[in-house]
Amino acid sequence: MVDNLVSLQTQTIPEISDGEILVALKACGICGTDIAKIFDPYFKKPQKIGHELVGVVSQSKSQHFKVGERVAVAHHAPDLNSHYTLRGSAPMDPVFKSSNIEPCGFAEFIRVPVALVEQTVVPVPANVPDLRAAFMEPMACCLRALDRVDVVTGDSCLVIGVGAVGILFLPLLRDLGVVTLVMDVKPERLQLAEEWGAIGGLVAGQGDLPALAQKHSHGRGVDLVIVNVITASTIEAALNAVRDGGTILLFGSKPNNSFKIDWWDIWRREINLISSYSSTPDLLPRAMQLLTQDDFALEKLVSHQFNLDNAAQGFAFVHEGRAGKVMIVADAKS
Repeated sequence: MVDNLVSLQTQTIPEISDGEILVALKACGICGTDIAKIFDPYFKKPQKIGHELVGVVSQSKSQHFKVGERVAVAHHAPDLNSHYTLRGSAPMDPVFKSSNIEPCGFAEFIRVPVALVEQTVVPVPANVPDLRAAFMEPMACCLRALDRVDVVTGDSCLVIGVGAVGILFLPLLRDLGVVTLVMDVKPERLQLAEEWGAIGGLVAGQGDLPALAQKHSHGRGVDLVIVNVITASTIEAALNAVRDGGTILLFGSKPNNSFKIDWWDIWRREINLISSYSSTPDLLPRAMQLLTQDDFALEKLVSHQFNLDNAAQGFAFVHEGRAGKVMIVADAKS
């Protein structure tokens, strides 16, 4: 138990219908949204958590997947013909937000409904280990975020917050040929960021951020700032680092997150504010293809593994900032 908020329940194995599959858990990553749903009072309990899923098909009534096949699964699928989806806003489609796996990603067996089988289940190539395959959904989220902004080879970028998700932007930016800087509250994350493609960075609240940004952008300021933790101080940092006419990409926030912003400054400098909330099904195969590459060995980012019996400890570790990426693994010893 974590403050009496998390408990393991015994349920019957879900029954599948035509077109559906049942997946036996191999691994499921803990996401920041899982932590928010557990610990933030904004979210009414109980909550369904766990969506960074990889497993093995244990039952199938689908012509697309057979028993024994290893798959990665995302948890939301849109109506492909909705007003939102046809205009590039699939995550805003009500069908997208209401769809899900059953009972959740942190379960021994997971039922995958037809719409998800058809859109969000991706075979895992043989050379991709389970702990890497579980990054498919968060990697797809990062891909969509970058697709929503104009970034080209030779551009400069500051990534604010390089934790378990923010760091996934670094190899993507590296492969785009973008000069990437980072900022984080934890000094040890700066060194790790350099291993994944950053050329430098600083600890939040220390050093001269505008000077660093200008140094690596011919004096202009960076073209793009990715804000993975939205607070008054990180937005201030983003505005101090971005060039006039540049873009601030809003990628991570919490409920009831309000603070003052100088809209005059944003307007007169033509700062572009873009938000990105989730992934879309079309990006999942693209993410999995990246994970087949040796330089996307994201399993190296996993700091802790827990089995289902001890999953609550994993949630506590993430909530208390005592871990990097945490995976709930079916055969973990702890």
